[in-house]
Amino acid sequence: MENNWGLTEKGFNRPTYVTLLNVLEYKARELFGDQINLTIRSPLGLFLRILAWMWNSLFACLEDVYNSRFVDTATGNSLFTLGKNIGMQVLGEGKASGYITISGEAGETIPSGFLVSTNGGLQYTVMSPVVIGESGKVLALIQAVETGPEYNTGAGTIQRIVNPSAVPGVVSIVNDGDITGGRLKETYAEYRKQYYDSVDYAGGVNAEAIQAALLNDVEGVSSAYVYENDTDDHDDTYDLPPHSIEAVIYGGIDESIARAIYSRRSAGIQTVGSTSVKIVTASGQEMAIRFSRPSPVKIWVKLSVVEKGKDYAGDAVVKSALVQYIGDNTQGGLGIGADVIYIKLPGVITAKIPGIEDFDINISTDGVNYSKQNISIGYKEKAVTEESAVIIE
Repeated sequence: MENNWGLTEKGFNRPTYVTLLNVLEYKARELFGDQINLTIRSPLGLFLRILAWMWNSLFACLEDVYNSRFVDTATGNSLFTLGKNIGMQVLGEGKASGYITISGEAGETIPSGFLVSTNGGLQYTVMSPVVIGESGKVLALIQAVETGPEYNTGAGTIQRIVNPSAVPGVVSIVNDGDITGGRLKETYAEYRKQYYDSVDYAGGVNAEAIQAALLNDVEGVSSAYVYENDTDDHDDTYDLPPHSIEAVIYGGIDESIARAIYSRRSAGIQTVGSTSVKIVTASGQEMAIRFSRPSPVKIWVKLSVVEKGKDYAGDAVVKSALVQYIGDNTQGGLGIGADVIYIKLPGVITAKIPGIEDFDINISTDGVNYSKQNISIGYKEKAVTEESAVIIE
């Protein structure tokens, strides 16, 4: 009986327990004759089954060793070690962060640890002391008290002071921008995606290396593209001046993004974009790093003629699945410049929502004119939606 086990031209071929037992029984009959008793209660039959089990465990171990060499099949520390070879690190649990505007009496000091929250009770703390200026306002960096994506929240949602008596001179607080960066520990699937996004990461200073650094090193960044013009002429396609780069980034804190771009860009190459952040170089020089945020393209989704079964999960679950797929103003979903492909939306619902038997779906960019056509998204735009924009009739 021939076999082709172990490392072959087609990869690693692992025999099953049944295959191993059949081979052992075949050899036993060849040596002792066809009349040999190999039943499960015979001494030789028991011995062969024990030997087949041991060999099966050995081949499983060898297969794991073989798989540990490849990103698609490695798990645990083997997978993380492959990432370390190109400078990657596992993204652990992250706390959401951002800025709030504090209004109050001029000269009032806001201590670190000053607690604020959303109406839903999600709490955030001021990271370092700030003093309210003559304008009666000051910008303060805040961070969530706990890790997790539920602390990512949109602009204008943080307005409560947890302990007003702690600083009586404060009148009001509000987050003018989104609070982002909250996340759970990176899964194997997310780590593999991060690995493949890290093209030329280890030592490059080109556009791909900058993009990889933004995705890997900056908390809260879920999508990023870097466009470059290395010629002496203006690039009309991407509106780039000579010898410049423009990074378009979704998520993350401005200061962290600027630092990541500066650390990777080539010397003398100018950065362009609608957002400017000043950083201080190692030589003490103050330099403005520019990049852009994608313009949001709001997507409306309308479901009609919905037939629901007995185990229907509910309208809220349907809306959540569509928001998660498309993305909202604070996290996830489709990447920058990714078109909304109509044909994919029904699959999002049928694959994730039990109990929904039939429906008709249409999409729109204005909430008025709906169709079954794809929605094109520009290279500096991002599709977003929200539960109120998912209508179930």
